[in-house]
Amino acid sequence: MRKTLLGALLSLLTFLPASVQAAKVDPVFGDTIDRTADDFVTVSLCIADPTDWREDVLGVVGHAFLRLQCPVFGLDFCFSYEGERVNDNLLRYLSGNTKMGMFAVPTGEYLQDYRRWNRSVHEYFLAIPADADIRLWEIMDNHLTKGITLTQDLNKYGCAITAVKYVKKSLGQVPIVYAPDEFLDKSTRREIGYRSLENHPWLRLTGMILTDSRYDRECPIDEKLIIPADVAEVWQKATVNGKQFATYAGDLVSGAPLDNSKPWLTPMLVAVLMLILTLFFAFTRLPYWDWCMLSLQAILGLAIVVLWFIVSSFSLSAYLVMILLNPLPAIFWKWRRYWGIAYSAVLLAGVVVLALLPHALVDPALLVLALSYVILFAKDTVKSFISKRKKRIS
Repeated sequence: MRKTLLGALLSLLTFLPASVQAAKVDPVFGDTIDRTADDFVTVSLCIADPTDWREDVLGVVGHAFLRLQCPVFGLDFCFSYEGERVNDNLLRYLSGNTKMGMFAVPTGEYLQDYRRWNRSVHEYFLAIPADADIRLWEIMDNHLTKGITLTQDLNKYGCAITAVKYVKKSLGQVPIVYAPDEFLDKSTRREIGYRSLENHPWLRLTGMILTDSRYDRECPIDEKLIIPADVAEVWQKATVNGKQFATYAGDLVSGAPLDNSKPWLTPMLVAVLMLILTLFFAFTRLPYWDWCMLSLQAILGLAIVVLWFIVSSFSLSAYLVMILLNPLPAIFWKWRRYWGIAYSAVLLAGVVVLALLPHALVDPALLVLALSYVILFAKDTVKSFISKRKKRIS
């Protein structure tokens, strides 16, 4: 946890929020300060490069935070939404009980961690009107007082979406005019998350199953900015009061680039291999592959059932996957001649429907895996049908 310095930021000026009021006040020149000057408070969007998933699962998409400065009073703080480390207790995160909050840390102190982690931090100056930047500082201060009381909810309180929401709130009636974006305009937040995890296919598969179904809904573009890098890219193309909203200012920290290459063993590769093996063993008398498939289905099915009781808000994807992965076929395998072909038909229909949907609800690897189980449960009926046809012909 980062230590907030809110206690040290005492009220010294009546026109500024608490954390701005934590500096020296000279009564001689205090009245000469131009509080409406554009540089009285400056605001920057800061984007940290992604980190290894073993260090921080949420860090694989990077981190977004705001830097607020008041040069007149020598203030320079980073306001960051963060909290408990998800990797330390993944089940706590999945159950929706991970606690988060807003922190204010002097920029020099805050960036020390990124230098130690060797992660680059990119800064973008924001063209926020003078009254809005002071209001933004006050908004951030109000959230500091809440402490670490908010539960982790990427739909409401992720680092990127929080920065966007608070900046938009500070602007009031002044709109951010977004440039057209072919991908973001047509995509749901699930698809945006899917793209951001392209080089993390196993995390992407897990996320597609467990993320809330609210991520499948249409929403305004500023609610789709859930990935830090997207915020920087979109805001550089946006305007406020006719000015470019975000302007690249340089790197606060220059770290080593992360090896973000995709692993060779992907869910799709595994699913395709399983499909090939299922086709190969479909016309043999060896039962071992059948039991391997049934065991995998039962184990994964039980894990999903357990998660169903843990995860605070299950997604539509997870319910669909539960039809594919569940322990019942292994339990009732002996009587498969009564239900096998019907179960195969349900799975095949599900694959067709999901493949035709306009938005990605389920990872394609699961659809290929479903085809393996279609073959597994239909093969006896198909073989029996072929055998009867041969007898009639002969």
